[in-house]
Amino acid sequence: MTSPTTQDITADLSPRQNEILQIIRDQGFATLEALAEIFNVSTQTIRRDVIDLSKQGFLQRFHGGAGLPNNMVRLGHEQKNRISPEAKQRIGEQAAAMIPNGASVFLDVGTTVEAVARALGNHHNLRLVTNSMLCASIISAQSHQEVHVIGGMIYGSDGSMVSNDAPAAIRRFALDYCIIGCSGFDDDGTPLDHDRQKVAIKNAAIRSSRHNILVADQSKFHKHPFMRIAEINDFKDFVTDMRPPAHIRDSFKKAGANITVA
Repeated sequence: MTSPTTQDITADLSPRQNEILQIIRDQGFATLEALAEIFNVSTQTIRRDVIDLSKQGFLQRFHGGAGLPNNMVRLGHEQKNRISPEAKQRIGEQAAAMIPNGASVFLDVGTTVEAVARALGNHHNLRLVTNSMLCASIISAQSHQEVHVIGGMIYGSDGSMVSNDAPAAIRRFALDYCIIGCSGFDDDGTPLDHDRQKVAIKNAAIRSSRHNILVADQSKFHKHPFMRIAEINDFKDFVTDMRPPAHIRDSFKKAGANITVA
């Protein structure tokens, strides 16, 4: 019997099981304890989900956690970089054009935010804060006065750094601009992501910034991760590469946020 592909992962599964699969597709592996904390259930409950998903061929069980079966490949950072590179470049250039010289800016993790980082190369005297090793590498080669890297444990192939102390460290900054990526949208247009620690860092940066800019390409419009990053009215701008669906477009308009199609 052939194991299901990623396109098969929807039918006959509970919402929590679908979210478990999405998390593991993104991360490659997750411990039972981490999943239990994300979903606020016991490890025994998660273990039962993992056993069920393993029997159906969606996951492979390991000691203390679960990962992808051999026939499924995690969509890693390099693969994500190859998805819509020209669109991400346009988004990056458009978002960077909104930021004046001399501003203090937080840069989130992810390939679209990295495109913004590259587009900031012609800016001067920016003060930059990031928890992305890859953004830090990009901007450290540019002519900016200050680059602050929020440390922690390296988490995943996107070069993100997370720690329990990171949100508090970010809240010490008074930021002019905040560039935030997302992995999908809720039915009411709210931007969503998968990982609790990354979401906590995004939210801390948003609360510390005067002007928040969401960046996401069209591939995120119909994805539905598990966790809310922030409310729509926390963002002043949303930069994307295609006119969003009506439910996203109308929600941002109602919240008074601008949508710019690069």
